Amino acid sequence: MTGVRWSRVSAAWMVVAAVAGTIAYACADGGVGPGSWDPQQSSAILSPANDTRQNLLLLMADRYGTPTADPQAMAKGIVPIEFPWKVMKARLSPPAEDGAPAATASWDSTAFTRCHSNASGSAQFVAAVRAAAGIPAGEKQLLVAAREAFRPSCEAARAAPYRPDGLSTPAALEFGAYLSGADLFYRGDFEAAQRQFGSLSGASSPWLRETALYMIARSELNRAQVSAFDEYGSLVEPKDRDRQAIAEAGEAFAAYLQAYPSGRYAPSARGLLRRVAWLADDRQALGSAYSSLVGSPAAKDGGGANIGLIDEIDIKLLPPGDGSGVTDPTLLAVVDLMRLRQDGRGESDWSYRGKKLERAELEAQRPLFRSDPALFEYLLAVEAFYGRKQPKEVLTLIPDAAHQQRFSYVQFSRQMLRGFALEALQDRNARGFWLSMIPGAVQPYQREAVELALAQHDAKANTPERLFTSGTPLRSPLIRQRILEEHAGPALLRQQARAGVTAHEREVSLYLLLAGELHHGLYTDFLRDSEMVGAPRGPVEGDYPGAWSVQDYDPLYNDGLGRPPLYLFAVGGSDDLAPCPDIRATAAQLSADPTAIRPRLCLAEFIRRKGFDGWSETYDPQYDVVNRPRGFAGKPLERINIYREVIGSAAASADDKAFALNRAVRCFAPAGYSSCGGGDVSVAQRKAWFERLKRDYAQSPWARDLKVYW
Repeated sequence: MTGVRWSRVSAAWMVVAAVAGTIAYACADGGVGPGSWDPQQSSAILSPANDTRQNLLLLMADRYGTPTADPQAMAKGIVPIEFPWKVMKARLSPPAEDGAPAATASWDSTAFTRCHSNASGSAQFVAAVRAAAGIPAGEKQLLVAAREAFRPSCEAARAAPYRPDGLSTPAALEFGAYLSGADLFYRGDFEAAQRQFGSLSGASSPWLRETALYMIARSELNRAQVSAFDEYGSLVEPKDRDRQAIAEAGEAFAAYLQAYPSGRYAPSARGLLRRVAWLADDRQALGSAYSSLVGSPAAKDGGGANIGLIDEIDIKLLPPGDGSGVTDPTLLAVVDLMRLRQDGRGESDWSYRGKKLERAELEAQRPLFRSDPALFEYLLAVEAFYGRKQPKEVLTLIPDAAHQQRFSYVQFSRQMLRGFALEALQDRNARGFWLSMIPGAVQPYQREAVELALAQHDAKANTPERLFTSGTPLRSPLIRQRILEEHAGPALLRQQARAGVTAHEREVSLYLLLAGELHHGLYTDFLRDSEMVGAPRGPVEGDYPGAWSVQDYDPLYNDGLGRPPLYLFAVGGSDDLAPCPDIRATAAQLSADPTAIRPRLCLAEFIRRKGFDGWSETYDPQYDVVNRPRGFAGKPLERINIYREVIGSAAASADDKAFALNRAVRCFAPAGYSSCGGGDVSVAQRKAWFERLKRDYAQSPWARDLKVYW
């Protein structure tokens, strides 16, 4: 988390996403974005905008060849372009079968509780007892039964302390003494447990000698933790922790590792030593320990991604952002990218709030990247691009290597950043550069990132139709639909309504086309194009109102998009607007006479009840208002203007005027802001409408219906 979840497809671009989980877009002028982050957005590009866990996983994938996604998971639903860490983590494993819990990779030796190892400890104890010499079968049975009956609770004491009754032989008594120590440990009497385990230093069983020494260290660590956390489970300030107990825990684990450097508990002891360093706030020791770990075979987890280690590093090492003790280039790159975030510091618990990484400090790290110069050059380019807004430097630091059969994630990030620099410089070769990258973008999430860059280029150039020609490389359904939603005019929408690559794309295109035509008063065009709707289809199972747009797509919760409600535009598809006919009949009346009063009110009612208010508003990042299709002839209709014209019309009937006055006032319910367009209308005008309705049309149902004005 100490990073971003969903980079803005390169933090080079300013996001134009209405809700978390939607596709991010570049600044219209191609300018250099802030390199900021959002907790829901990461991508396949190593970026300051990414969640730090995402950057670490991508780098470890390059280093160890571990997968970043499971093919079965990627084949299910829409592949996201930008996404929270939780989504990427879920796609590392095959989809769970119906009714089965999702598989998750897990390894976190520092997620320490007293009771977490009870099951494995029981199995090891039983095996050691059965293998021990000098213990009669009956006493072995007593010991095994006693251990298997152990049900430790770390929240409440057992009913009675364990007593090694029925044991008489020396070897059996030693195992009984171990059980007494374990009982004290689980009760939370750590000092007594430590003394009991200490009494076994000369035990006859090698397993007992080693395990008792390890348990002494665990007892010390638990004693140290008693005062280290507050009632909510958060670490208290370092000055308020038991520093002596923390130091003694570290000494105890070191003693175990000195005696048993390859012992059965050595990996756990090393993990818990990292916890000791974390409790001691020893940043140098933590950085050194994680550097060694990331560079060791332990960083690999059975050929898969070591998610437990990634999460542990994110929690224990990264938040301060100082990189103390970090010498491994992979880990240092993650820290550096976090420190290159350019805004948002201090505004979120998860954002980086430390010192910005300057060029001189980065240059001083060069010797640590001796084994990975390409990664270091990339960091230099990131600093130039985000830190100092120097896209020309990027072109010098990163040569053109777009033509590749396969990109590693570092190679991919280098070339993507070069492309962003070309865009920032308005280089005429930028589009060709994106096209040349596509064949090599074969690793998970890479192609989608390149396609988004290409799509944004063409959107900025006002040539979205190039993305829908025969042989187009644009495959991502999310990006194709976003272009249609925000940049397509009627000609392109009509084309894709007939020839879209999927039924969903054809339905979305037709829905956008028909809604745009209605909203711009293009009634003849609407009647012609609505013939493509066919027979009416009411809502069916799987239809989610409002969930058809890419603005509603959130990879955390759904794999796809719903169908747009095209049935609204079919014959009989909106006949719930009594006393109005369906929208096709209304459009036919308006096509014959655009000034007809009752049909205009019926159109306004259709817009209100079907959620089409604001259809043509432009994007305002302050209020998250999103663009709708451009390029339609005529001025977009706004309900408030229809009501005003009816109110002022000499030809309107009394009932129509009363209805228009009612609806005009209600446009401002409940907050006093118009939901019907038209900008601001003074309170005095709203009051005048209300009073006129009550005075001139007092007997109408529309006057009786309205009790207040806003």
